[in-house]
Amino acid sequence: MKIKGIKGVRKITKKSILRYDSKGEINLWEIAKGVNSYRVRKEESGQIILTPFVEIPFLENWIFENQDILEKIKSQFNQDSAE
Repeated sequence: MKIKGIKGVRKITKKSILRYDSKGEINLWEIAKGVNSYRVRKEESGQIILTPFVEIPFLENWIFENQDILEKIKSQFNQDSAE
């Protein structure tokens, strides 16, 4: 994966140093495809922990509120992937 910053394009590994760009921002879009938002936690040590979240559209949320439907869908996915 690559990320653009002040110094150009770099390869991102599990352990990388990211630098602020000219706007004072760190760009995560290359390593965070499919993520809508993050929960941010700052430890006493100063370490910043980002936990990725994917948001579900309101009209699709009923599936996750109905455990019976959700289990049927999961079961169908499992059957389809086994074939």
